[in-house]
Amino acid sequence: MLPQSVLSLWEAIRTANEGPELLLDPDLKLWALIPISIVMILVGVAKQCIMVLVSPKSKTVPRVKLTEILYITKARVLLGNGSNLSSESFQMRQEYLAQVLSEGKYLAIKPNENEKAKIENPFTNSSMTDAMTSMAMGNLVNYIPQTIIMWWVNYFFAGFVLMRLPFPLTIRFKQMLQSSVMTDDLDVRWVSSMSWYIISMGGLTPVYNILLGGSNLDKLDVSAQQQQLSQIPGGPSPQDQMKSLANDITVFQHVSVLDDIEDRVLKLYS
Repeated sequence: MLPQSVLSLWEAIRTANEGPELLLDPDLKLWALIPISIVMILVGVAKQCIMVLVSPKSKTVPRVKLTEILYITKARVLLGNGSNLSSESFQMRQEYLAQVLSEGKYLAIKPNENEKAKIENPFTNSSMTDAMTSMAMGNLVNYIPQTIIMWWVNYFFAGFVLMRLPFPLTIRFKQMLQSSVMTDDLDVRWVSSMSWYIISMGGLTPVYNILLGGSNLDKLDVSAQQQQLSQIPGGPSPQDQMKSLANDITVFQHVSVLDDIEDRVLKLYS
């Protein structure tokens, strides 16, 4: 057992490190914490609705183009996850994909030996124009509300200490959690109004997913759009990608995780 004087000294040091205790007005939660949280949620929902309205409508992808994209994706997936297949299954897929990719069987646009490839101007490509417009509108929709809300919080709630976190933190979090509070000896667990706004910006994504139903984008449509956007001047064409993947699949050295799995399991649990 430690002497009472040592315990008292330890308690004094611990209290000094934690900083002074604050008695918060209960009305702060009603007039500051809850309004900031509600405004953040409403503004986030409004931004999502505006983005849906101003975003360009998804264009249908021709079947031949979608087939081309899927076969390129299938070859990449086989190279990345082929170790999960048995040797027979991998060899069957290896021979088939190497043949169809090298022949260019599923190319959307068949190559013409007598015609030179034409370089398309990216500014005349409708897909590139829509993507650039959507990106600019997204940045604008995000920037304007954040600027207005930051001014509103900084003007009406500057210097407010709203809550105390129930878990300890290191001193490095002090600048983030106690923004606009000019104190040096305050415990890092106390959170100011401006810091609560900054934390809410990155922590309300699950709430938006619940209110808006999450992301409903079609994976195939996203893959097709990414494939179209990747066709910029100087980039590899689908024909070059298929030939490169066919060569990679042909020379790929397959090692299956299923080889000798019975012996390894018996050795592990024996």
